[in-house]
Amino acid sequence: MPPRPPLSGAADPSPDAFPRPIWGSSAAGVVMLVALLSGIRFWAAGALGLAADEAYYWIWSRNLALGYFDHPPMVAVLIRASTAVFGDSELGIRWIAVLLGALASLGVWRLVFRLTGSMRAALAGAALVQGTLFLGAGSMLVTPDTPLVLFWTLALLALVELWRTGRGAWWIAIGLAIGLAFISKYTAVFLGLGVLIWLAVVPELRRWFASPWTYAGGAVCLAVMAPTLWWNVSAGGASLTKQFGRAVPQAFDPRFVPEFVAGQAALLTPLIGLLVLWGLWVVVRDAVRNRAAGEVLLAATTLPLVAYLVWYGLFDRVQGNWTACLLPASITAAVIGALKLPAWRPARIALTISMRGSVVVGVVLGLLVMAHAAWRIVPLAADPTSQLSGWADVAAKLEKAAVEQGAVAIGVGSYTLNAQLRYYGSSVPPVVQLNERARYLMEPTPDVALLRRGPILVVAENRREAQVLAALRARFRSVERAGSVERHWRMPLIAVFGGSYVDTLFLFKVADPIGDGFPDIGPLR
Repeated sequence: MPPRPPLSGAADPSPDAFPRPIWGSSAAGVVMLVALLSGIRFWAAGALGLAADEAYYWIWSRNLALGYFDHPPMVAVLIRASTAVFGDSELGIRWIAVLLGALASLGVWRLVFRLTGSMRAALAGAALVQGTLFLGAGSMLVTPDTPLVLFWTLALLALVELWRTGRGAWWIAIGLAIGLAFISKYTAVFLGLGVLIWLAVVPELRRWFASPWTYAGGAVCLAVMAPTLWWNVSAGGASLTKQFGRAVPQAFDPRFVPEFVAGQAALLTPLIGLLVLWGLWVVVRDAVRNRAAGEVLLAATTLPLVAYLVWYGLFDRVQGNWTACLLPASITAAVIGALKLPAWRPARIALTISMRGSVVVGVVLGLLVMAHAAWRIVPLAADPTSQLSGWADVAAKLEKAAVEQGAVAIGVGSYTLNAQLRYYGSSVPPVVQLNERARYLMEPTPDVALLRRGPILVVAENRREAQVLAALRARFRSVERAGSVERHWRMPLIAVFGGSYVDTLFLFKVADPIGDGFPDIGPLR
């Protein structure tokens, strides 16, 4: 089968027809931009403390398994490989994530070029993706989205090659990429759904339903997924139940939808968000009109997840990073939209200005976020970057307090606190989460006899103090307050205005558990 013509219908637009972004108009400029940002991100990855989830996944990486309570195992494998090179430091945990953030430009460049045939458009896409906060702030953190974005992108590239070349052997690569995406994060089911929609909607692709190559790719995908599925069965469906249980509607609360939209605008940055919005409109419009394979592929692998998250937002909060896997396709759609600007002059001018300034604005915003995470440039009441600071000092103070209290262990009531204290502490005495033990099926069971002998120094976050105290009084006969420890920003730039204080951890000395076995204090909100 001969290769298809470019989606745009033109080899390369004239400079006047395509508003190229500043810092994204030449290959040398894009390479320099990516290299510079990657260098800064490598510094930030080593200078900033771990987020709670990163420390949690680091615990997983010390105990590799086929699955975990929250997610499939790929993030643990990634961290294990990362730390095998540079050790268990913050940079050692994150360096592969930073490298993959740089390679995202290569993936988007290839995707745009194979869909449009335009080198100018491909370079613009490679620059645009670096201008988002998804990469500007997110690529220095390692989460399940890190490998998911990688394999989602590889799947899209393989699907485009299948369409371009007509070679069925690409189904093996497609199946492998989707399978690896699934064992990175269960969100990959939407990628599989998108492929089925793509095949069904595009007339010329329906022949693949009768090809053995398609089913060979499906078999490869299932083979990759099988160990994680088997682990879920053996663990009583722990991980799948937790994640897909989110799909069950709770109380109707539509205020989360505008919050989701605002969050996406912030993570894309407003200018790139406007370009993505227009690009998705162009892609969907052309997909409906022409059923062209390129446009349908982008729409089918993007819109189902977006629609689900909007629906989910009618009942509960949607985390901004849940759309990270859509970034390559969204940026590709934005560039395609820039190739087809509207005739209405005000809209055309707005989109042109957005394209021209998007990378500069996005890069500056990303650098400001990193600088704030390090130096607290602006004192904010609710600051998500504050979780990156102060844990080494807190862990040392808590271990000292535990020794003074004669405690045999430090107990906590949340996985986030457990993760930070285990990463930054010496494990003397050991840190034990006194609830949600299903999170630690991959580890040996804590020494129950030691915990029952007591006493235990229990640590509670400020926001959970009352809940933890009530739970402790219901589970231990002896409960007494044992002071508090403050957590502070490591190096605030404007301490004179905002100070270095972050929050307070409250301490309780408990002993003599009620009932037999592990002293589980039960779930906390």
